[in-house]
Amino acid sequence: MRLSIIVPCFNEQEVLPFFMEEVYKTLHCIPDHEYEIIFVNDGSKDETIRVIKILQRLIHM
Repeated sequence: MRLSIIVPCFNEQEVLPFFMEEVYKTLHCIPDHEYEIIFVNDGSKDETIRVIKILQRLIHM
């Protein structure tokens, strides 16, 4: 089973780390699955894209 999570983002730099923490807690409760997380940055004026890139690097560690 593959689960795709699409995350629309607009000026979300403050909440993305907390959001991802909760997503991972939930994903670890679902056995035998693959997942992908797709961030869609909708023209944020803050550091949302920087936070997304940091989270991406952490995911692939």
